[in-house]
Amino acid sequence: MTKSSSLYDQPNSFGWISITLHWTTTVAIVVLWLVGMSIMSQPIEEIDARRSLHITIGLIAWLPLVGRIVWRLWAAHPDVNGQSRLIHNIARVTHYLLLATLSVMLISGPIMAWALPSRAGIAEFALAFHSRAAIVLIVLVTLHVFGALKHLMFNDDETVARIFMPKKID
Repeated sequence: MTKSSSLYDQPNSFGWISITLHWTTTVAIVVLWLVGMSIMSQPIEEIDARRSLHITIGLIAWLPLVGRIVWRLWAAHPDVNGQSRLIHNIARVTHYLLLATLSVMLISGPIMAWALPSRAGIAEFALAFHSRAAIVLIVLVTLHVFGALKHLMFNDDETVARIFMPKKID
């Protein structure tokens, strides 16, 4: 397959690799968020089981999430026609902050799990990072969704469509 195929990102379009990694990450983050937020609302005898479920899902999702981070750092962001350079740069910074926050969670989560129960101090330190990163992540995801809605409702561009299907290559 050549570099010009729809597998790879193009100057005006995301390729299938970016699209697949984006939606895999989206599903993983939503599922991990929901399961993670439900841990402490469980009866005391079910907290460990829910935490184990969260850890298991996190371990399964770890490789695709790391793949998403590495891919986005390697592949340039496609440009959006009609979008100012300032807005494009804000969107890129938001994406990189999302990836950085996700990285903090991917590192702090396993540290927290592996440190328990013998190294409670390390686990508490990792939990503090993991919990704060989760809050930052939800804020950044909300900004990301609002940005997508802005494009969908107020801009005359194909930004939202690009994350579902690559543009045909001329």
